[in-house]
Amino acid sequence: MSQTRCQRCNKPATVHLTEITQGTRIEVHLCDQCAAESGYIQQAHLPLGEMLNEFLQSAALVSDKTTLRCPDCGMTWQEFKDTGLLGCAKDYEIFAKHLSGVIENAQRGATHHTGKAPTLTPETSDDAASAIKLRQAEIKRLRRELAKAVAHESYEDAARLRDQIKGLEATGGPA
Repeated sequence: MSQTRCQRCNKPATVHLTEITQGTRIEVHLCDQCAAESGYIQQAHLPLGEMLNEFLQSAALVSDKTTLRCPDCGMTWQEFKDTGLLGCAKDYEIFAKHLSGVIENAQRGATHHTGKAPTLTPETSDDAASAIKLRQAEIKRLRRELAKAVAHESYEDAARLRDQIKGLEATGGPA
């Protein structure tokens, strides 16, 4: 069996078309290059392998977001999306890959602090730091209790704990 050749340049033909115009059948055999030049095929902007790779990477990123959990406070990416609040300082490290886009959008392109910072005296900064640590520890404890309550299907307790957590996160103090 002989290989069909391109009708324009005599390279091996890879595109085979059959046109029927007014009852007349015309066969066209072209190589990829001649077929593209003639307008029979259009080159894709992305090769299939590259497109598939991008798809798999985006799928992995989505699954990372759903399963990623902070080991300190138990915060998940979905919880952050729901509340808009992070649970502890470690969350910035855990969710760094995902937060950069969120911060960029919120700050209109800026990804670092550009405003003023309050002046803290040593006394107030120590008190504030210890209060923050206590609040974070309480939130962490409440989240563990919440997970246990949900696991034991104790939904009234879970709702109460959820409200306490929201209160601590919203006010910065006890609920």
